[in-house]
Amino acid sequence: MSLSVAVIVFMFVFAYLPQLAVLVFVNGPLAAFTTILLTLSESSTLITLLSRTFLLQDALLDTFDGVLVAKRQTGVLAEGRQLKSGNFNDPMAKLGKLIKSPFEKFTPKAFVRYVMYLPLNFIPVVGTVIFVLLQGRTRGNSVHARVSRQPPLLCRPLISSQYFQLKKWSNPQREEWLKENTAAYTA
Repeated sequence: MSLSVAVIVFMFVFAYLPQLAVLVFVNGPLAAFTTILLTLSESSTLITLLSRTFLLQDALLDTFDGVLVAKRQTGVLAEGRQLKSGNFNDPMAKLGKLIKSPFEKFTPKAFVRYVMYLPLNFIPVVGTVIFVLLQGRTRGNSVHARVSRQPPLLCRPLISSQYFQLKKWSNPQREEWLKENTAAYTA
């Protein structure tokens, strides 16, 4: 909560007015509303990046892997993590040392795509909605990542997700799965 409050206050103190000054020329009286949405969206991105990178990365990884153990998917998980032998009632107790790094890489292509979509916010209301939908579509594909060091804005449609790596899926298999589930990911 304190990280969220700090980031939101910081963004409204330092980013809101400059963005409002630009958007007022494009959006007129709606600029205050669209600038609030833009600032909150940027704040959300920063909060997610900071919290996942510094506060939650180990917990997210262990939770993801613990669910795989609880769902009896230890064969899939064994490709990326050592599992303790024995009949444990607690799935978390079976988790051992990591074998494969679960972190995805930043991609310049995704950053360029984000910067290209950013001007959509200059279109009153509709532009912001389109921007959010496009970002949601590309971000939705990252749900299979065990832990992601990259900020959500840098997520890309063709992920080299650890989950897919653990399943030993080829790029065409990943792309097909993501294509079939694009609507659900966007929502």
